[in-house]
Amino acid sequence: MMINHSKHVVPYSLTAPVWDWEMDVRDSRGNPVGETDLLRQIKENKKTGQITLARNLIGWVRPNEKAQDVIEVQMYYDLSRPGEYSIQVQRKFPSVSKDPIRSNRLSLTITS
Repeated sequence: MMINHSKHVVPYSLTAPVWDWEMDVRDSRGNPVGETDLLRQIKENKKTGQITLARNLIGWVRPNEKAQDVIEVQMYYDLSRPGEYSIQVQRKFPSVSKDPIRSNRLSLTITS
């Protein structure tokens, strides 16, 4: 969920979640969770300039409004073991800040 707390309209694009968002996924001990083969392949393709976009949408969030995106985290990180995980995402909004904007850290429990 993106919430615009600024006083101006903020543009954003939705191309592919792995391009739009940087994800920090950790296990219950705080260790980074392993990447899936898909994410490793996407990163390798990016190095060679082979970028496949799943969508190509442009949107704007007005002041005090919200926009939403869905990320299938298990597509990119190995969440196959039961346990506690935490996830934090960030992305750049150049019209708001030169630094990436980070989400709250979310908790996730995988039972079996």
